[in-house]
Amino acid sequence: MADPMKEEMTKVGRMGRPHGLRGELKVSIEEIYFEDVVQQDSLLIAVGSQYVPHFVEAWRSGGNLVKLEDIDDKEAAQMLQQREIYLPAHLLTISTEDIPADNPFEQYLGYLISDTEFGPVGKINEIVDLPEHYLAEVSYQGKTIMIPLHADLIEGIDESKRVLLMDLPEGLFEL
Repeated sequence: MADPMKEEMTKVGRMGRPHGLRGELKVSIEEIYFEDVVQQDSLLIAVGSQYVPHFVEAWRSGGNLVKLEDIDDKEAAQMLQQREIYLPAHLLTISTEDIPADNPFEQYLGYLISDTEFGPVGKINEIVDLPEHYLAEVSYQGKTIMIPLHADLIEGIDESKRVLLMDLPEGLFEL
């Protein structure tokens, strides 16, 4: 049998805050994995670099609340709050390769934006998805600025150095 600790794990959600006094927890499960997760007898909850199995006693409130075995009071539940939930990849009906990339720029999170004229601008802290386009949120000279992400503005990508070389519109830094 395969060693479960060596098997590929997929993050499927996160434990929320305790709900009530009997050890129930709010839970946030990624929509694409929801059906697979609520059918499981147990969940793997990340504690440090370990995946600790917890048996599910009951799901309530349409899968927004979970009661785990041996978690019988608010104090025990608090120990699990904000921890990530994982499942072995073989238990999921959808694989990570099948998930459509909703945001084509998400992979550049943490990359440094460098302008062809001004040089380094700042690291991408967040990608903002607007209906018409995407914006990179960057800290620049103590301010947060939004830089439009568009294929026409990207001059090159250095993946080894994690740099997005862009030809940014004049006046962008004066805003």
